[in-house]
Amino acid sequence: MKRTTVGLLITLTLLALAVASAAPVGRALAKDTQRVGLVIKFANGNVFTDCIDYTGSGMTGEDVLDASGLSIVKDFSYGGLGAAICKIEANGCNYPQVNCFCKCAGSASCKYWSYFHLDQEENEWVYSGMGASGHYVQPGDVEGWAWGAGTTEDSEVEPPLISFEELCPAPTATPDHSPPVVEFTADPEHIVGGQCSTLSWSVDNAEIVALDGEGVRPDDARYLCPSQTHTYELTVLNGAGEYSYELTIEVTQPTATPRPTSTPTATRSPTPGTTSAPPPSPTSTAVPVEPTPAPATASPIATGTPMPTVVAMAPAATPTAGTGEQDNAAESGEVATAQPTNPATASSDPTQQEMVGLDRLLLLLGVGAGTLGFGTLAFVAIAVLLVAIYVRARAQF
Repeated sequence: MKRTTVGLLITLTLLALAVASAAPVGRALAKDTQRVGLVIKFANGNVFTDCIDYTGSGMTGEDVLDASGLSIVKDFSYGGLGAAICKIEANGCNYPQVNCFCKCAGSASCKYWSYFHLDQEENEWVYSGMGASGHYVQPGDVEGWAWGAGTTEDSEVEPPLISFEELCPAPTATPDHSPPVVEFTADPEHIVGGQCSTLSWSVDNAEIVALDGEGVRPDDARYLCPSQTHTYELTVLNGAGEYSYELTIEVTQPTATPRPTSTPTATRSPTPGTTSAPPPSPTSTAVPVEPTPAPATASPIATGTPMPTVVAMAPAATPTAGTGEQDNAAESGEVATAQPTNPATASSDPTQQEMVGLDRLLLLLGVGAGTLGFGTLAFVAIAVLLVAIYVRARAQF
C-alpha cells in the first residue's frame, strides 16, 4: 500500500502530466476509447466496477461517480472544496441527519470513503489529496474508492488493482457468430430483508447485453438491495441469436420477535336464576326543609261598647293614663277593656271633636240667653234644641 502526503501528491501529479504528454502508443490508443474506469470497494469486501463514457475536459471524479448509477450521499457545506462523499450505497453516514464524517468524530483514525487515482505506469493506487469535485479526469483514467479506516493523509484500505483494459475492453471489430460465453453470479444469493448482494456478469462474444431489459456493458456488476425475492434476467444478443439467463436473489423477511400477550381477565357471568344487583346509584343528600311558619292569627281585639257621652258643664277632665303607658300596652299586645271616658277624651276622631265643640258652643249660647233674661222657658227650649242636635249627630256617627 502506498502512503503519500499532499506535497508528494502534487509532485506525482506534475509527473503524471509529464508522462501523459509522452505516453506510449498503447496508452494513447486507450485514451482514444473516450471512457474512464471506476473501481469501488465496499466494507464487506464486495467490489463494484464500471466503465464510464467520457463527457469532455470538464469531467470530474464526482461526475464519474455520479455516472455509475449508485446511491450517493454528499455534503456541500465545505465551500470551495466541493462535495464530500458521505455515503455510497449502504456504507457511510446519513447526512444531514448525522455529520458527513460521523465515524471520525473525536478520533485521529476513522472510517470514511477514501479517494484514489490509478497510476497505470506503476500499476498502483495513489491516494488523492483533494476532493472528487476538484479532480479533472482524462480518457483512459481509472478512479477508485474504498470504505475503511484512514487519516487525512492516507488510507489503510485500497480498491483492488484492475487495469483500464479490463474495465473498458475494446469492442470486437468483427462479430463472432458463435454462442456467447456468459458468467452470471450473485454474491450472496440468499439474503435477509435489508441486506444487499452483488450481481455480476461477464459476457464474451456479445453485441448487446441487457439486464431486466436495460442495456448494460458485457462485464459489469450491480450492488443491489432488493426488498423481496427477485429473479434477474440477463439477455445477450449476438450474430448467433438471442440468449436469456436468469438468476434469483432470494430474500427472507426478518422474523419479528413475538411479544408477550396479556392474559384476558375472565368476566364472571351471573348464575341462572339469580339477578345481578344493579350498581349502586349515587346517594342523594337530603336537604332539610325549613318548616313554613303558619301565618300568624291576629288576636281579636275586644272593641269596647260605645258609651253615651255625658254632657257636663264642668271643664274637661285630664286623662289619668299617660301616653307612655298606652304605648307599652300596645307593644305588649294586651287588649284593654273599654272604660267610660270623660267627654273630652271619649274619642280622638277630629269630626267627633268638632261636634262636641259645637255642642259646647250652643250650650254656652243657651246659658248666656237665660242669663240675659230670656227666662226659664227660653233656657229649656234651647236645651231641648241642643239635645235634639246632639242625638241627631250621634245617630249619624
